[in-house]
Amino acid sequence: MSSAVYGAMATAAVLGATHAIEPDHVAGISSLTSRYGDSRLSALAGACFSLGHVALVVLWLGIGYLLLGRTSFPAVLDAVGTVGVVALLGVLGVATAGSGLRALLRDHGHEAVTHDHESVSHSHDSAHSHFHVHGGWGHTHPHESGDHDHGVRTYLRTGVVGALFTLSPPMSMIVFASTLFPTHGGDVVALAVAAYAVAIVGAMSLVGAGVGALFGVVSVDARTAGVARTVAGLTVVGFAAWMLLGLL
Repeated sequence: MSSAVYGAMATAAVLGATHAIEPDHVAGISSLTSRYGDSRLSALAGACFSLGHVALVVLWLGIGYLLLGRTSFPAVLDAVGTVGVVALLGVLGVATAGSGLRALLRDHGHEAVTHDHESVSHSHDSAHSHFHVHGGWGHTHPHESGDHDHGVRTYLRTGVVGALFTLSPPMSMIVFASTLFPTHGGDVVALAVAAYAVAIVGAMSLVGAGVGALFGVVSVDARTAGVARTVAGLTVVGFAAWMLLGLL
């Protein structure tokens, strides 16, 4: 391959990586991966998010340039896409904060039961008393919460959410593809799109892994985990409100 082709792929990769770490994407991935508290599972969730995102980017490229032969779209499409992202972030943020609050309530209820059990056990011989604490983030029982459902459907839903973050046309990549077609043809554009996709998947996986590792560190017990998720959800809701105000 020529240096021009490598340059096109490198440029597309930069576009993909920078697009992946835009604040709305980071907020979306954070709200989806905060429940795991595990860098590997969160990286997988980030990858699924990005794959759904890439699918819509490719669709937009096909519709925008190949089918319609254009690199510009009405401004209303971008506004509609932004409103859709704001709504989605709001839903994700509320869901994350709600799950954190539920975790706090469960922990509070469990603590009350534990204290009752402890007081009863002290009335018996000390050899018969026992105290059981549900510790860290990874020890929540399945019947108490659906937080640890890591099935295929969970990751498919994550991919769908990632796709919904691409409701507005990815203008930078559409414009870049339009500059490649006349001189390099479809093969080079396909390679550039592949580089773009790899960069997005890699960057969003790293974002997911980072969020998972962070929540794994701060979630030293069930109560702290609940607080962390509640704060994260409220932060995402606040960011969605800030984006909405920017449209007004």
